[in-house]
Parts: sequence; structure tokens; C-alpha cells
Amino acid sequence: MANSMRVLIYIFTFLAFSCCFCQYLDIAKLEYTYVPGNNSNFEYQRQRALFNIPIKLKEKSYFFVGLDYSSIQFKYKEDQDSYDKSDAERFKSLDLPLTYTQQLNEDWIFGAQIAPAFTSNLADGLQNEDFLVSGIIVFVKDKKNSEKVRKPFRIITGLYYNTNSRFPAPIPFISYYRKFHPKWSYTIGAPYSNLQYHLSEKHRFKAYAEGDGFNTSLQNGVVINDNLMANRLRMFLILIGFRYEYNIAKHVESYLIVTRSVFSDVQLRDGREDVFVPKLDDVMLYRIGVRCKI
Repeated sequence: MANSMRVLIYIFTFLAFSCCFCQYLDIAKLEYTYVPGNNSNFEYQRQRALFNIPIKLKEKSYFFVGLDYSSIQFKYKEDQDSYDKSDAERFKSLDLPLTYTQQLNEDWIFGAQIAPAFTSNLADGLQNEDFLVSGIIVFVKDKKNSEKVRKPFRIITGLYYNTNSRFPAPIPFISYYRKFHPKWSYTIGAPYSNLQYHLSEKHRFKAYAEGDGFNTSLQNGVVINDNLMANRLRMFLILIGFRYEYNIAKHVESYLIVTRSVFSDVQLRDGREDVFVPKLDDVMLYRIGVRCKI
């Protein structure tokens, strides 16, 4: 049972990092995430900046050149665990996504993305082991703004692949959105689900669940218990909570998120094998940001 649960968690993790594409591309985003360490055994901060530059290829066909940069601080505070944390607390992440979208017909949109990335503690500059590649293929049926349907909906389905996955094969996913009342809608699927209340054109509230975390290289390795070596660090949280969104303009919104983790996991790895799995406390996570969306 424990092994089955861990398999599901791994799959959810890799899907969670494809969430930005699945929810449609953001043109720009600035975001700050904070887990205070006052009442837990770890502290987590992330500052993120994302940009996607659209290039029109032909009618209903676009190519996006992107940049997604994060500065991450992760501090594990259990002193009894015998490994040197000085090189395992600060990381940089840079994704360079290349995205293609095509309107296939009145109902369906096709999208494909390849995202080379570097994520590391940068102890000795960039190295080969810092390099990762992920890819995603999606098909979207979008009737959110259609006047021909009584209850607007959207379906997103596709395949996601990550070179650092423990399952080196494309993983399927699906997401379904439905507005069933003028002020209520929901989204069900992986990696993101919510129940949304549309207070007005400018104000929205969501009760939702999602994943958050990172997966980074540890240059030069970290020695654990004097006889084990870890060269990667992965942290993952499953979160539930509330999100408030305020529409500044038609395609610009700010948001505030307050969530609590219902599952917390950190792994120090040698390649794809765990060498140390310290226990994380459940925590409150706070996030604030502004984004320009399609």
C-alpha cells in the first residue's frame, strides 16, 4: 500500500510542474511563495518571474519563446540529521520553454511545448547534471466563452514527460472545467482542482488543491551519514486552501493564496534512487502574485 501511494505521489508531482501550460499560457507572471519556519522543521521561499513572448506564424497559429526563472530557499532545521546543509539551502532554476499552438477547428486547439531547464545550487557554475528537459502535448476543447452552449466548459487532455522522472515514459493527464451557475464553476483533474465563486467581474474566490515544490541538482554532492552521497534534492507539497483573484484589467490579475499542506515530502537522491528521506511537518503556505494571461 505504501509503495502504491508513493507511485501516485510521484505521478502527481510530475504533473504538477506542467500546470502552468495546462491552465493556458501566462504572458507574464511575478510571484512570491513563503512557508514560515516558526512552527515547523523547515522554511521555504520562492521568488519567480515568468515571460512568454508570442510570435504569430499564421492565422490561428502561434509560437511562444519563454523564460521562467526562480530563486529558491529551502532550510531544513533538524540538526540531528548528519548531512551538511550549507550547499543544500539555496538554488536557482531557469526554464526556457518553447511552445507551439494551433487552432485545429472551431472546437479544438493543439499545443506542444519543450522546456529545457537548469536547476542547481550552483556551487561550481553550470554543469551537465543541472540540465533537464520536459515536454508536453495537449488538446484543448474550449467553450468557456461560447454563446452556443448553455453551461460553458473546457477540456484539457494530453501527455507530459520529464527526463528526471522515475517513470521515463509520457504520463497522461486530463482537466475539466464547467461553469454550472452564473456565479459558480469548478475544475476537476490533475494536477489542479478547484471550486470557484465569481463574486463579480473583478473578484473571484476559489477553494482548491494543487502541488508545489522543486527538483534540483546538488553539485559536488552531499554526504549523508558518512557513507552515502546525494546529488539531487526534491521537495513536494500537496496543498489545499483558498485563492482570491482580483482582475486589474481584462487580461491582468493579481492573486493571494493561503493554503495548508496535507502531504509534505523531501528526498535526497542518488540519481533516481532515494538515499535519505527526512520527515517534513505540515505547514501553512502563502503566495502572492500578478500575472498577464491569454
